[in-house]
Amino acid sequence: MKKNMNNFSKELFIPIIDKIKFKKFDEALILLNKLSDQNPNVINKLKGSIYLSKKDWEKSLFYYQKMSDDEKDFKILNNMGFALFKLGKFSEASIKFKKSLNYNDKFIAAYENLIVAYKLTGDYELSIKYILLVMNLMPTNQKLRNSLIDIFNYHKPKIYENSIININHQINNLNIKANILIQNSSICNILEKSEEILRKYNTNLNYPETQIYRKNELNLNCDRHFSIFNKYEVIPKFCFSCYKVQITLDNVLELIKLYFYFNKINLKKNNIRKCMIELRENVSGNYKGYLYANSIDEANNIKKIVQNDLINEKINLNKIEIKHGCTEYYNKYELFNNINEDITNKVYKREWTDIEKKFDQENFIKENNKEKIYNNTLNKYNLPDFLIIKNWLLYAKLINDDSYKKIFKFDLNINNLSEIEKQKISSRIKKVKSIF
Repeated sequence: MKKNMNNFSKELFIPIIDKIKFKKFDEALILLNKLSDQNPNVINKLKGSIYLSKKDWEKSLFYYQKMSDDEKDFKILNNMGFALFKLGKFSEASIKFKKSLNYNDKFIAAYENLIVAYKLTGDYELSIKYILLVMNLMPTNQKLRNSLIDIFNYHKPKIYENSIININHQINNLNIKANILIQNSSICNILEKSEEILRKYNTNLNYPETQIYRKNELNLNCDRHFSIFNKYEVIPKFCFSCYKVQITLDNVLELIKLYFYFNKINLKKNNIRKCMIELRENVSGNYKGYLYANSIDEANNIKKIVQNDLINEKINLNKIEIKHGCTEYYNKYELFNNINEDITNKVYKREWTDIEKKFDQENFIKENNKEKIYNNTLNKYNLPDFLIIKNWLLYAKLINDDSYKKIFKFDLNINNLSEIEKQKISSRIKKVKSIF
């Protein structure tokens, strides 16, 4: 490679590198196209890298593939894998990442990409295998730790000589029994024992998540829908058949009770549900639970079941209501808030179909969903749940909700949150008048 690079005229090579450094990719391509084919590997490498930066995955892959195999080093192979990954070809991407590691078994980027690829295709044990390999290289890498913790939502790992996996196993065994009423004393007991397990291993885990999901195999594809709305102010067609039963609670203690109830609720479709703290500035209510349905009739049925159960479970709620789609849509399209009639034809415009199709083509949405596996989450108390509940308790402390003191006596560290969450909470505290 170096030999080929030296064949370049300095007058041409230096300006191209400068253009790339300053992200003037189109100008760099113009200069590259003026070069002769006497150094095709170098030209194709530079074009592959430029198109990767431009997020043109197909062109990037096209030029990398034109390089001779002996010129593809571990970085190029990783880049090729990343392009394949973005095109939804996770299995092919994994092969490239592994080849990259064959050249350099300490290349962290390839490990991280391989770990994500295996997670998305449901190969959790393989993902864990590589996480543990990298953790030996980087024991304090918090990103890898959190990646491992995420897997616990879907998969109970085999026994490894790893403290985080051992912590999860022990916390799993503290589960509140389904037939027992969820009481303050039982919550206090399970949280206290969880904290003691964590402290026994003296492991610092900064897990920034603030929402606990219970999922089925349905892909709501919310990231795709929000991207379309944020870019084009278009509500995707899918969202018109999305309803949610929203439960608003007054304090964090009731939110935790709702979480344990969501673990044991028995619905025919095992509907997707979540518990969360509210971090959006201009949205009322601090603690919420959601159950998702694909029709108003289904939502009404779920509401009746849940409302009755919450009375029996002695979980105090502020409000339970059915809402349509996502709150973010209402400011732009007030009519979308109407759940009493089908308003699809009144809001959804004919040209929006073409916008959705174009977005999906540009972002390879269909391709990305071919190999992805959407598994049910494990409806059982685990390490990620405990760490998120601690973040809820910290939120309660910050907004002066003293109900957290009834169930948790240990210190709460704000450093467990990411900078983004810290900023959101800080901003929300300024905007929302606390009722406590």
